[in-house]
Amino acid sequence: MHKPIWKLAWPIMLSNISVPLLGLVDTAILGHLDDHSHLAAVAMGASLLTFVLWSFGFLRMGTTALIAHSSGQYESQPTALQYQLSGLTHSALGLAACLGAIIYLCSQPLVAWAVEMVAAVDSVTPLAQTFLEIRFFAAPATLMNYVLLGYFIGLGQTKVPLYLLVSSNLANAILDYIMVYHFDLGSAGVAYATNIVEYSQLLVALIIVRPYLAIRIPLSDLKKHWPKLFRLNADLFLRTFLLLLTFAFFMTQGARHSAALLAANSILLNLLMFISNALDGFAVAAESLVGKAFGQKDRAKIWQVVKVSGLWSAGTAVLFSLVLLLFHDGILHLLTSQEDVLTLLAELEWWLIALPLVGFASYWLDGIFIGLGNGRAMRNSLIVATFFCFLPLWWGFQSWSYHGLWLALYGFLCMRAIWLLFKLKSALHNVVH
Repeated sequence: MHKPIWKLAWPIMLSNISVPLLGLVDTAILGHLDDHSHLAAVAMGASLLTFVLWSFGFLRMGTTALIAHSSGQYESQPTALQYQLSGLTHSALGLAACLGAIIYLCSQPLVAWAVEMVAAVDSVTPLAQTFLEIRFFAAPATLMNYVLLGYFIGLGQTKVPLYLLVSSNLANAILDYIMVYHFDLGSAGVAYATNIVEYSQLLVALIIVRPYLAIRIPLSDLKKHWPKLFRLNADLFLRTFLLLLTFAFFMTQGARHSAALLAANSILLNLLMFISNALDGFAVAAESLVGKAFGQKDRAKIWQVVKVSGLWSAGTAVLFSLVLLLFHDGILHLLTSQEDVLTLLAELEWWLIALPLVGFASYWLDGIFIGLGNGRAMRNSLIVATFFCFLPLWWGFQSWSYHGLWLALYGFLCMRAIWLLFKLKSALHNVVH
């Protein structure tokens, strides 16, 4: 089982690392400008944009689960399998396109809400508003890209997301540099660059997938997939919404303290995203393998995937913490040269070093439960972690200032993992022989 997991995990690890690397590139480019308002604007704007768009991240997760289930269930029936996959993917793409269009049409009040949230930092407000107005134009492309990535992951074709995401993010980094330093567009240039790449990635992905989805599906057959999509995705939507609500609240509290703390927290959260996305390689491998085994009703294979993927995820988390322990100072100086931000980062360095160890279990278990198609347990884990852990800890430790805020985030990550571990055995017993 070690070999199949690594075969699926390493392309996802590389492709996932490229995603937060884009955020780190944005941070490094803007972090060396004289005015840190551009970095703070992108930090808050990107956080709030992610809050909206990743609320629909269920499109990736739900597609992965349903595609993997079908690949296991119809493995011995190639014609039926292709018909099933085509119907599921067409339905999910249609849903993504509609939701993306609605988000764009509603973007003006969303931007107004976002600007109100950062009103405490006057220098950041107009820059964040411009950034968001530009970025919302790419909402349809972003959501459709989620579906297509879920399709490839569900089939275990993890090299395709690798090629798509790495090439897209390399292009984005180049465009960022051009827009910021050659056209002097600041945070708006970062938004333009990202939009161009989002639509380019969608076009390439559709070209790749078109031969596999050429079957025409009657509307009556497409409707058969909608209950499965909505049932699973409703739970995943609430789960993702609460996850992003917590991180948006975290960033907003930093913004209310100072632009410097907002920038410092942005850097640390970008590093957290880098780490979690790397660890997600094992989670995504588990999604595909568990989902296929679930379709085959093979409980023993699911347990094997759970154990091996958990072992590798924990070992990789230890490695990341060791790297941060030894090299965190150099890494942070690469990302910013602003002295007030570096002073705050020095005070927060131990929160950064322990992040991989605290966070890995929740990422790994998310992958297991996505593979099982058990969105309800994932939803409930976020309800408990947000309302019975994060918010009480934040409220109770406000006297600790930003250290209390980080303590609350740690409690949030731990509670997610504890809840899912508690539910894992009963979830596996529901797998019918």
